Amino acid sequence: MARPKLSVSKDKPKLTTHPSPPGFFFFSPHPAGQSHALTGPQAHQRRPQAPATPPPSSPPAAAGAGRRPGFYAGTDAALCDDLLQEVFRLLPPAAAPALSLVSRRWLSLLRASTSSLTLRLPASAPGAAATVAAALAVLLTHYPFLSALTVVSAAATPAACDGDALLVTVGAAPVAARLSALRLLPDSAVSPASLLAACPALSGLTSLHLTAVRPLSFRWLELLPRLKSFALVNSAAGVDCAGSSSDDADGGEDGAARTLPLERLSLCGIRSGDRGLGWLWRRCGSLKWLQLRACDGTGDGPASLTFASCLAGLLALELRACRAVADRVLLLAADHCLKLTSLLVYDGGSREALHRFIQQRAAGLHTLDLRLPLDLHNDHLLAIGAEPVHGGLDPTHNLAALRLQSCVLITGDGLRSLARTAAGAGIEELALVSCDVVEREPGLLTFLTQSMRRLRRLDLSYNETLNDKVIGAMLSSCRNLIDIRLRGCRGLTGASLISLLRHCGQSLEILDISRCPSIDVGNVELFAQRATRLNHMIIEESMISEELKAIAQKKGMKIGSLLPCEGPF
Repeated sequence: MARPKLSVSKDKPKLTTHPSPPGFFFFSPHPAGQSHALTGPQAHQRRPQAPATPPPSSPPAAAGAGRRPGFYAGTDAALCDDLLQEVFRLLPPAAAPALSLVSRRWLSLLRASTSSLTLRLPASAPGAAATVAAALAVLLTHYPFLSALTVVSAAATPAACDGDALLVTVGAAPVAARLSALRLLPDSAVSPASLLAACPALSGLTSLHLTAVRPLSFRWLELLPRLKSFALVNSAAGVDCAGSSSDDADGGEDGAARTLPLERLSLCGIRSGDRGLGWLWRRCGSLKWLQLRACDGTGDGPASLTFASCLAGLLALELRACRAVADRVLLLAADHCLKLTSLLVYDGGSREALHRFIQQRAAGLHTLDLRLPLDLHNDHLLAIGAEPVHGGLDPTHNLAALRLQSCVLITGDGLRSLARTAAGAGIEELALVSCDVVEREPGLLTFLTQSMRRLRRLDLSYNETLNDKVIGAMLSSCRNLIDIRLRGCRGLTGASLISLLRHCGQSLEILDISRCPSIDVGNVELFAQRATRLNHMIIEESMISEELKAIAQKKGMKIGSLLPCEGPF
């Protein structure tokens, strides 16, 4: 067996292991700030401990002769394996490439200790899909204790990477029954037939992410009794424009449909004419979290009535770039989402739909996140702060996080009116990202922080003309911040860090000053040294000096880019 070959680059160490099948690449953890890049490296997580290989059996010794030396040798080897795997579990993921170079035994133990693996399939010539699938099958036999697997394809054409072949290969692998999370992201769609064939072997899955299913069908979900989280991108290169579905015949089914165990669902690219969604909506009565991305409908035609079937138990709803269908979904949510605590709308929602939703559901919301809401006006802010009516009971306000981004129509008067209400006074997290009103009215931030006494987290990112004087005045009345984001505030200098250190140096835990070119390294080092509770500073790599690294190491502080987080998918 040939020894592994290691090639190291400055930013992305890459390890090609043999005797692993040729063409598969294993990556060390990716650089900070790039966790969303599927083609980048991914950290490996390890099993706490894999069963050790039992020592070779030896025949019983004669009476009085004692045990044979081979027994002790076998016991020592097994104990050594156990200890090594425990050490592997404690080491950082970046150490994996070096560990695999020590010996074949260490490589084998490292693989046996791996519970989470990301594979990037290289681009190959059309017609080579069978070879790739065969190599994947061999590779998976080396990882007997995987619980999470991600397979990403870099094929130039869909024909070079057969999604069906990859899915069937994973389903046929010995480790299939152990998998609890699978992300299969080839550049071609998978068929319902291959899903029906593979799902029985993958019955332990609790999380599944697929690129596309064509023809669109969801009946195979019944074969995954433990599935709690499902994401469908529905935008593979090989997806055609047909709206037909193998679930079309389900149309008139009554209410006796069995409820799926799904609690989290993310759908991307759904069109109004897509068939088969009605079958899914009728069986999603247990949904807690729903995300629609770049959808122009909810399937089964514009007059579909089944979508509302999944809304009653929702706790969180996200509408991202769904302008064509946002109004309809918001109006349905206003009537049916009685338990909703979180709403995110990105680029969508008319003035009337937003107002009706806020009037009916704002009192129960914990988080309201509106990004690029072109029709958000002051009257919406007044509706958020209005006293809710609960059949004569005392009014309650649950709003703790208000996030507004690029809200060009709201004014300082609207925000002040909200801050004066009981709902505004209870806000603990406020985001005014790229909001013109912050730059137009310098005294607004000071008023808001004085009125919102419970404010702990503040995001003022991408307000480019924000200056040190405004920040200093605001901080003088806001001394309990634990998290402040000033990303892209190009007008700020080191004076803002001095003010922040003076007023919040004893409480601040997270600071984002990336893309603030007027703040120099010396001010960053001073702040990191004197802020007593700071545990994460988000800055560009070019701002990280050796002195700052030493301070961070001494205080156990994270420095560098913040990994973006867009949800569980």
